This record gives sequence, structure tokens and C-alpha cells, in this order.
Amino acid sequence: MVNRDEILRVVQAKGPIIPNELKKEIKAGDTIILGAILSEFKAYGKINITHTKVGSSPAYYTPGTEARLERLIKYLNEKERRTAEFLRQKKILKDSEQSPLVRVSLRNIRDFAKPLEVNVKGQKEIYWKWYMLSTKEAQEMILKQVKPEKIPEEKPISVQKSVPEPILKVTPKQEVKIEPKKPEIIPVPKPEIKPEVKKEVKQEIQQELGILFEELEREKDPFFKKVWGYCKSNDIQIIEYKIIRKKSDIELTLTVPSRIGNQEYYCKAKKKKKINDGDLSSAYVHGQANKLPVIYITTGDMTKKAKEMLVKDFKGMTIKKI
Repeated sequence: MVNRDEILRVVQAKGPIIPNELKKEIKAGDTIILGAILSEFKAYGKINITHTKVGSSPAYYTPGTEARLERLIKYLNEKERRTAEFLRQKKILKDSEQSPLVRVSLRNIRDFAKPLEVNVKGQKEIYWKWYMLSTKEAQEMILKQVKPEKIPEEKPISVQKSVPEPILKVTPKQEVKIEPKKPEIIPVPKPEIKPEVKKEVKQEIQQELGILFEELEREKDPFFKKVWGYCKSNDIQIIEYKIIRKKSDIELTLTVPSRIGNQEYYCKAKKKKKINDGDLSSAYVHGQANKLPVIYITTGDMTKKAKEMLVKDFKGMTIKKI
């Protein structure tokens, strides 16, 4: 007879742990039954499961014991292990600055590398943070990298009377001072977001599920019209959509018919002459975050590097040119 409370206690104390190890600890049950109980606990949110496998099995641990996941780094392959150690040391890595090998590894070590999308000067950049680094700390570190440093203000210097007279001011107490010219500090203007822009963006976000084509037809954005026409002609249902940038950039959730039934997809639609690897990487991360396969709809062609990354790193992503 298997004691469920004991299973939970052992996972909390020993996790991350695999079913074989759990069986040895509680001295009862078999791995199939234990696996079923662990899956049940997972469904109720009492335990979590790792992406990293010990042999052929994932490991189980309780929320709050994530720090012990570092024990699993040794089970990664050599390339992924080096990437995990590199990220642990640096804390933050900018995706576009890494080699193709590191970028692939970062996407594979999902227990240790967490993606963040950052908007820098109107361009979206993917950063990876060490899993134990808080989002707030990560934001502060990224901000230091992208924020320009201020020019330090010089302080007046007091000197003795021997300084040449043309540049001196003599005080009644015979104390002389040089008045240095303060360095010119060029202020960096902060981008202003006008209230009407905020209102427009808010109005463009569609929250209702199962949007009717009649309602979508009233949308005035010409690029959206083109994407909508493609979906309609292929019996694809738009569940929800958000216009990121008018006439060029849209995020959608789609339901696509297949032989085994309807499949939900995250979709990125972009009007652009050349689609690069960064565009695909951003869409891939969004799909992972939503646990959905990805369709990328575009009016342009992919760069050579993007084509290579699509085959090697973004398997399962579908590209459609309209």
C-alpha cells in the first residue's frame, strides 16, 4: 500500500527525484503507480516536473525547492552544461550576442534559462536570465546595459593664491578659488506616450473568444485585412488578436483545422521585406511561453541565417508568406 503523504514528504525533502529513487526511499509500490501518483500531484500543483531528464525520466520537486535543481546540471550534455555554467556566471545573456551553438543550448535548458523580451529603442530583444535570478534583478541588470551613463559633474577646486591672477577670484579672506567650466550635459529625452496612443492600443486588443468574421471585417487596418483574408480562405479561425504596430505587426491566437481535429496556434504576422533570425526567435519564445506551436505569417522572405535557424532551432514552426 502506497502512502501518498509519504510520497509528497519524500519529494519535498529529496527532490528533484525520479520515480526509481522514490521507490527506494519509500520501499513500496512500483514505478508505474508512483508515476501516476506524481502526475496527479502535478495536476493539482503540489509538485513540479523538470525538463531535464535523469536517464530517460524527468525529475519531480516541490515548489520552493527550485534552488536544488542545480544538481541536475550534471545530467545535461556537454554543450548544454557549458551554457548553463556560463549563464549562471553571467546571470544575464543577450540572445543576439551569443553564438548559434549557445543560442540553441539556451532554448534547450529550460529549467535554468528563462527568456525575457525587452523593447530597446523600438526593437525587441531577447534576453536570458539565470532561473534563480528574480525578474526585478534581471530588469535592473538589463537596464544598466542599455541605459547611457551620465557625465559626472565636476566640483570646484580650491587652491592657494599662487595660481595665475587672470583666472582667479580673490575673496576678502584672501582665499582664492578656480571656477571651472561645468561640463555640458546633454539630457536624453524620455519617450512620451500620448494618452490618445494608449487609448488606441487599448481599443485594438480583442479579448472576446470566437470573434465573428463580421466583427473582424470592420477592422480598418489594411495589413490585418490581408491576414484575415488568408485565414478566412484557409478555414482558420481567429480566436483573438492584438495589433502591435498598425499596418505591419500583429499577434494572434488561431484555431487551425487538421485531420485529428482543430489545433490552437500562436501566430505572429509581420509586414517586412526580410525576416531575420531575431524575428523567428521572438515568435518562438512567445509560443513557448503560451505552450503553443507557432505560425509565422509574413509578406517578406527569410534571410539565409533565419532559414538555417528554422531548420536547426525552431522545429515545428510554420512559415507562411502572403
